[in-house]
Amino acid sequence: MRQQLPDFLIVGAAKSGTTSLANYLSEHPNIFIPNVKELHFFAFANDSPKFSTPHILGPVLITTLSEYLSFFSSAPINAVLGEASVSYLYQRLYKRVISNIKKYHSRWKEIKIIIILREPVERAFSHYVTRLNDLERLPFKEAVWAWQEREKKGWTIAYDYLGLSFYYEPVKAYVETFDYVKVYLYEDLQERPLWLVKDIFKFLEVDSDFIPQNLGKKYNVSFANKSDLHHMLYKLYCTGIKYNPLKPAMKRISEQTKEKIHMWIKKQLFVKPQLDKEVRESLKEVFREDILKLQDLIKRDLSHWLK
Repeated sequence: MRQQLPDFLIVGAAKSGTTSLANYLSEHPNIFIPNVKELHFFAFANDSPKFSTPHILGPVLITTLSEYLSFFSSAPINAVLGEASVSYLYQRLYKRVISNIKKYHSRWKEIKIIIILREPVERAFSHYVTRLNDLERLPFKEAVWAWQEREKKGWTIAYDYLGLSFYYEPVKAYVETFDYVKVYLYEDLQERPLWLVKDIFKFLEVDSDFIPQNLGKKYNVSFANKSDLHHMLYKLYCTGIKYNPLKPAMKRISEQTKEKIHMWIKKQLFVKPQLDKEVRESLKEVFREDILKLQDLIKRDLSHWLK
């Protein structure tokens, strides 16, 4: 069993393609990423959060080193190990994350950091749409300002839509702390995914000629249920039926066909809300200063984020 911490971390931002990116990278024969994404260990090591709401940071929240190491124990001996947790970029957690990386990772100077960022308002809205399937009941223009009261009530940070969209200070801290940091944009993933993964393969020093078969497939796309009934039916279809008579037949069809069927079902039960233009424009002003400082830091033109 391997007793080794990851060689690289995908630290966010949330709803910026981190799930897709992790899936693309994990296809590489020399890269190992645990099947369970979002372990959050460096954010909550020996300090489990006391959320009053159901945990929605991911399927698990790992707080002990031994449990964290267990997720990498099945990795091949020579594999490059990676992990992805979007909480690592959150403005209220990144200092603790960096401190814990230094504390627990004996080779922290060698660890490689991958950051992918999405236009802040679009990111916040996509996150909001996802939360509509959980506890969110407010309109977006009200929900973005509800965090202060929700935090007092112990709501999970997954409802801090604006807070998760401020990037400059966290990115600056990673760039200044670690020797190996790569910052990408969501547009890179959307418009030139092959270039993106090849560049990361070079960064991780693995074969950059490898092309993932799942490249271009979208993971963790945001949809909102049409109604509580539709959401219940979807949950029942996915998790609630112990014996699903469709499963034997599904085994005989290709993964591509399965994905088309899955997306068809999702379209019947879910909708994709649209962001109001006035709300978009008003919120862009909230992030203007952060965006301008960020573009100078990462040397990328972000003017299109403000248009």
